[in-house]
Amino acid sequence: MKKKSVLIISFIIILIIVYFSYKGFNLYYYNVNNIMTQDAKNNVEQFNISNTITIKHSLVEANEYFEYQNMKIRNDFKDYSRLEQNIENSSPKLILKNQDNNTTKSFWMGIADTYVDMLKADKTLFGTDNKRISNIDFSNVLKNNNINNDIDLFNYLSKQKDIKSNIFTSVKEMKENYTIQFMVSVIMPTVDSITLINGDYDGYIFNIKNGMKEVNIMKNNKRYVFMFIDETDLNDEYLKDILSTVVIE
Repeated sequence: MKKKSVLIISFIIILIIVYFSYKGFNLYYYNVNNIMTQDAKNNVEQFNISNTITIKHSLVEANEYFEYQNMKIRNDFKDYSRLEQNIENSSPKLILKNQDNNTTKSFWMGIADTYVDMLKADKTLFGTDNKRISNIDFSNVLKNNNINNDIDLFNYLSKQKDIKSNIFTSVKEMKENYTIQFMVSVIMPTVDSITLINGDYDGYIFNIKNGMKEVNIMKNNKRYVFMFIDETDLNDEYLKDILSTVVIE
């Protein structure tokens, strides 16, 4: 009887060792810090929503628009020149140069997939064959966290940016925590902060260093992107004013 008790206790101890060894391996394997660059870590750690602005649409004379495909904006770029590009059917990029032929401002606009849709796509599209994420169904991760669009994703990340797994975290959660941080670090630009847009438009602005603002208006399950680069006098009031003239058909 005593021998049987010893065997049972030994078996339990072995199970505990195997269990914690398994959890310890996965905790290390799905530790984002082990494989992310410092820039990527900063991208995740500094993720924050700074404020929200409300934009109401205002009309512009038909001949005063700058247009591309089904999107248009008030043409404040008449003094700009078009940047020559070798890529066929590329979105327009406009630049303004000073007397020394140095670019002082630039503007471009285009259409892109939402980040939520990108996260559902084949992970190899982002230039990574990371085996840790190959078996993760990100659609379920998004669904389980009520993430239906980019703004839902940003609100989630803002609250969960400090996700840390530990030995008591389930392996499933470890994988999801790893995946969500790693993929965000891969597909999203490094930003100082994010401004949300509401009112007649739904969207967000990436506030980037050196006077860069990437405006994303969400419509038709796409991102309509307006990039402003201005190291001189780009301010929030002007940005709010020109964004009120955006039309997406």
